[in-house]
Amino acid sequence: MPTGLKMGERNEVKDRLESERSMGMMTLRESRPQSLNQTERILVVDDEPLVRDLLSSYLRSAGYPCQTASSGREALDKLEEQPASLVIADIRMPELNGLQLLDSLVDEHPDTAAIMITAVADMETAVGTMKQGAYDYITKPFNLEKVAGAVSSALEKRRRNLEERRLSMRLEQLVDEKTSLLSDAMLDLKDHHEMTLDVLMKVLDARGHETQRHSQRVRAYTLRLADEMNFPSDQRVALGRGALLHDIGKVGIPDSILLKPGRLTPDEWERMKEHTTIGYKILKGVRFLDSVAEMVLSHHERWDGKGYPRGLKGEHVPLEARMFAILDAFDAMTSNRPYRDALSVEYACREISANAGKQFDPEVVKPFLCVPVEDWMEIGAEYRERI
Repeated sequence: MPTGLKMGERNEVKDRLESERSMGMMTLRESRPQSLNQTERILVVDDEPLVRDLLSSYLRSAGYPCQTASSGREALDKLEEQPASLVIADIRMPELNGLQLLDSLVDEHPDTAAIMITAVADMETAVGTMKQGAYDYITKPFNLEKVAGAVSSALEKRRRNLEERRLSMRLEQLVDEKTSLLSDAMLDLKDHHEMTLDVLMKVLDARGHETQRHSQRVRAYTLRLADEMNFPSDQRVALGRGALLHDIGKVGIPDSILLKPGRLTPDEWERMKEHTTIGYKILKGVRFLDSVAEMVLSHHERWDGKGYPRGLKGEHVPLEARMFAILDAFDAMTSNRPYRDALSVEYACREISANAGKQFDPEVVKPFLCVPVEDWMEIGAEYRERI
């Protein structure tokens, strides 16, 4: 039902509201149990007294604790005193308008949902508020049943977001606990090599099945390159383990960073780079993985010295790390990513060749390029199907 923008319509609007109540058309009240409503406080913000009164009366009749504010500034003051689950705010208000209020909610009260109300019915404003962080957008004159639907949807979305955040934080806590327990347990398992490796791969797999797939492919690629280079047979076992475990430190990186589909911020990137040292600390001290720990620490070093974490250059980077650094990059390029499809093997080989002497050891790139393209394609296909 439309809210009046003229004060002379107050009685007519109130009469229609009472009529809706008496006819059992209060959709908001019927949509959810009263006990749930009472746990979610709503703040109505509008400089028009009629709109504030009608909306707050309507919401209270549905069982929601509800407060009102006549300006964005007053709304922020009330939120400081007592948080709200949902803010319903007019866009056009004096002193601090609805868009400015929305900015403050996003920054200072991220757990509070927002629905914006305005008499300006244009899509540009609607899209802008949604991008800015609003859960929904309603235009005046509005229908109370539509308001009901918007409120129910916003509160449900807020509950889902809070639950997802809670689960994500719990997962990070469990990973931290498991990482600590794993480091202690490995001291007791150092003579049970295969069992220990299986535990490590299951921990890595817990952060995403594709992470294990990636590690298995890099191991297979690295051992194929070792064949091409006549790598000493007595060192192949450690080489394969290093390739398999090179990303084990990612168990200590939060999912919000590790699984982020877009570009990382500088701070997030610095956190991501810690996975090399985290992996080193997990493996160091386990007798049969001591040499592997050094490879794990060094697998993001570069031939030109511009890598991390130590900025090692040239042959100061362990040969094993120089080898699987190439295959790590090769697999990254030839695998699907959230932001792009897999690149061709031919393209990846050209990129690795172009970076010989910069990112990669040129003397390792040469045998890599001698391996037939068909071999790389066959290994990639096999390990994408196997796991």
